[in-house]
Amino acid sequence: MRLLSYKLILSLLILGCNYREEKISKGFNLESSFLSVSEQVFKPNCYSCHSGSEPAAGIDLSNYSKLVNPEMGLITFGDPLNSTLYLNVQSGRMPPGGPRLSDAEIKMIFNWIEQGAKQNF
Repeated sequence: MRLLSYKLILSLLILGCNYREEKISKGFNLESSFLSVSEQVFKPNCYSCHSGSEPAAGIDLSNYSKLVNPEMGLITFGDPLNSTLYLNVQSGRMPPGGPRLSDAEIKMIFNWIEQGAKQNF
């Protein structure tokens, strides 16, 4: 009985590690603009590493011009499936060590890139 309890607790802990509450609520807008993606996805999940004077890997997600710069190779306009940014969040490689982005957050990035990754406000 004790072994069964430990297995149950371990299973719940393992499942809980990947759980992230969906952010589809009154405050979550699926609008596809850089501002909305930046405020709702990048800022709470990515800015701690990817913004500021020395962003990780030189990737500054707070700066539209730097993010979409073709030399960075992060975004293929209109094609999220060939965009490094999308592939990294969709696969769970980003954010490292933190909870995976929610399905709604990943979908928001997908939609934004698919619609041309525009800066529109």
